[in-house]
Amino acid sequence: MTSCTVLPVASGLHGADAIAALLERMEPLLRAAGAAIAERVETADTEQPLAVLLLTGGSEAAAMAAWRARQQLVPGEPLLLLAHAAHNSLPAALETLARLRRDGARGRILILRPEANGVAAKELRNAIHDAAVWHALHRARVGILGEPSEWLLASVPDPTAVLRRWGTRIVPLPIDPAMDRFDDNIDAPIAEPVRLRARRTAGEPHAADVETAGRFEPVLREVAEQHQLDAITVRCFDLVTSAHTSGCLALAALNDRGLVAGCEGDVCATMTMLWARQLTGHIGWMANPAMIDLDSGVIELAHCTVPLSLVDSYELRTHFESGLGVGIAGALPAGPVTVLRLGGDALEKLWVADGEALPTPSRPGRCRTQLDVRIAPAAAASLLADPLGNHLVMIAGHHAQECTRWWKELIAD
Repeated sequence: MTSCTVLPVASGLHGADAIAALLERMEPLLRAAGAAIAERVETADTEQPLAVLLLTGGSEAAAMAAWRARQQLVPGEPLLLLAHAAHNSLPAALETLARLRRDGARGRILILRPEANGVAAKELRNAIHDAAVWHALHRARVGILGEPSEWLLASVPDPTAVLRRWGTRIVPLPIDPAMDRFDDNIDAPIAEPVRLRARRTAGEPHAADVETAGRFEPVLREVAEQHQLDAITVRCFDLVTSAHTSGCLALAALNDRGLVAGCEGDVCATMTMLWARQLTGHIGWMANPAMIDLDSGVIELAHCTVPLSLVDSYELRTHFESGLGVGIAGALPAGPVTVLRLGGDALEKLWVADGEALPTPSRPGRCRTQLDVRIAPAAAASLLADPLGNHLVMIAGHHAQECTRWWKELIAD
């Protein structure tokens, strides 16, 4: 399956046979990474990354011409420059990237090493993946179902600014039609919550409440399909006040089934979940930091929803603040994790830290799923001193370096 288009460029000083021989040497590596060769920019797939392979020195002008032509088709796309160790390829790439950066454009250089085919192919696949994430986000649509919750004073960025920086469209949607649809389906059988009933805490919640909460998932999925959404965030407390249930079970199910779903209309946290999932492949857990210990660096995270694929075990409880509906008390495993958050009017700010999830006792006065995460005390202090909002996102594994590198190369000013 093709993952990238590669456009070779070379100096006219080199003969056609010499250029063909150079390209032939690179082709096995390119094929191993899923890349296909193109002769012209206009024939390259605009929904996939484009890389320019500088076969020789003196190809700088051709590389810049290719970039300018591509910008007419995919505005703002960063340029992946491929170089190798012979024929002044790398100097040409360095000169080209320097000019791109001087002109305010983005790009990076990857040195191909055909002699180390396995490692080199992995490096190229990773570089292509980074560019593919940029493309995916520039096609993405994030829906806000209902107005964001009133307490989210810093978690609703400017849609125009987000579109300009990330290419992602923020789609505001009224919640009333979804609530009407929820009411219309009140007698529809829902299989998944019936299975979950066996794991209720005794007497909490009632079995009928579990089934009612489960009916919101197909409603949200219908909204997402209708508006072609890649992610959705919901003013879920309207369910509590109007329907006397909660969205916790539905949002957990959506995340497990491939649709990124955030709580409370928090666009920043939902975009964080979408980006993290595109980049790392990991489902995110959105949670409140209930406490931060600056000496140990331990953050106590808590929320009433969690994707069930992330937990070792769980019980169904009521929603914490209201005592209504269904909340999920999940036991997340200990081990390496990453905690992160995007913020700012254009999502131009990033906080990210690697950490260790710790065995966590259940504490009163907090949302149902709880997890202690130890990060560097300096990172904890920065979170408290310069917060980006009231929700954080956690993913499994250590990805702070990967996130920071992508951020600096492809989004940051």
